Amino acid sequence: MKSTLSALAATLLLMSPMMSHAQATATSAAPAPYSVFVDQPTGFTFVKMPSGWKFVGAVSKEEAQHVPANVLTSVLPADSARQIDTASVK
Repeated sequence: MKSTLSALAATLLLMSPMMSHAQATATSAAPAPYSVFVDQPTGFTFVKMPSGWKFVGAVSKEEAQHVPANVLTSVLPADSARQIDTASVK
């Protein structure tokens, strides 16, 4: 029994780095450098530089609703819209 538990614990310890790496790569698909992001409600426009996001100006709200397909309109992970249970949510 003790050897079975030791083997299980060792397996879990060896697998944890691989599982955390797989999860990190699947959920943290960051935008490529020089990607353009337009915030549709405000029209504010940003470019992803190697050092971080840079504000480059604004477009009208009408133009923000009709951006080309290669322009980002969201930079949040796909599961970020899900509700998170916190102390203030009942």
